[in-house]
Amino acid sequence: MSTIDSTIEALATVARRWRDADHPPRAEAREETLRAPNRWSEPALDHALDRWMEQLTPEALGEWLEPSPAGTATVAVLNGEGDPFGGFREALATWALGFDYVGAVSEASPALLPAFASEVSSRLSALEVDFAPVEEAVARADAVIADPIDRVDSVETLCDEAGVPASRRLLRDPTFSVGLVDGHESEDERERLAEDMLLYEGHGPRRLAILWAPREHSPDAYLEAMARFRGLFPAHEKTPGALQMQQAFLEARDAPHAYAEGLEFLVSRGDPAPQKPCHIRWAEYDDLEEVDAWVRERTDLHAVIARRHLHDQCPEDWPLRTPGGVHIPRLRDEEGRRIVAWLREMAEAHYESA
Repeated sequence: MSTIDSTIEALATVARRWRDADHPPRAEAREETLRAPNRWSEPALDHALDRWMEQLTPEALGEWLEPSPAGTATVAVLNGEGDPFGGFREALATWALGFDYVGAVSEASPALLPAFASEVSSRLSALEVDFAPVEEAVARADAVIADPIDRVDSVETLCDEAGVPASRRLLRDPTFSVGLVDGHESEDERERLAEDMLLYEGHGPRRLAILWAPREHSPDAYLEAMARFRGLFPAHEKTPGALQMQQAFLEARDAPHAYAEGLEFLVSRGDPAPQKPCHIRWAEYDDLEEVDAWVRERTDLHAVIARRHLHDQCPEDWPLRTPGGVHIPRLRDEEGRRIVAWLREMAEAHYESA
């Protein structure tokens, strides 16, 4: 069995075990994560864990991870702070393509990836997996991947000092997403938009921060969807306090806004600019040309999230997604394919030069 086939088999086997919320390594890692400095709730973590593990089937992994020469370098994967599963896809691809792996987890999510990695590596004797602080991870690496991270400049400096060439750096700045609605969304689509806005308490490198809506369109149905979401996934205890000053500021300025009774989320009408976590900006458009002009000015936009039938009315080169997947992206989305292609190119370059 090839390296990639044996890794896929191990990943799928461990994922099946991790679909059980009471599986001891998962449960212990979840509890440690809840004690870490973050604002994620237990229901949100369990939901995200279930969604990720459901994706890791032999068929889906095989479609994503195409065969290539085995990697011979050490790859450091640095995880960002805003996502409990930061660096997860990057780790899966690095392991499957045969590279040695050294990961640097975030302070906010110190346990989930190491626990999953430990169970996978116990099934693969040839898999080299280790975890280290950022500085040590980069110093040991031949190549560096930084999952959307807010310290790209400092990582660049560390790479320079370690002699990691620019061609072996895949460093990505944090981004955000916007929603595009037209009033014809189904109840399910509105609730999926609510998940994209609120699942990680408004944090995450791809968070939905702005809702573009037709001018004079009522936000009531979307507010109701957000309230229903909060009924299933209660806000972190610190969220209302974090929103209190922002709500008071809007009130003092007589700015149009709405919020949950317990201040578990906040929505304000205004210019299309990202606000603080769990504060969603409701921006109005007269036509899609107005939205298009705004999209083309952004260099930090991950995706435009809209119902499937609205995609046909949007420019083809927009980074379009459907609601409900911004925090748990498909393995083979554009970003996932880019990770695998970058690693494969590095493996093939080494194979051809050998």
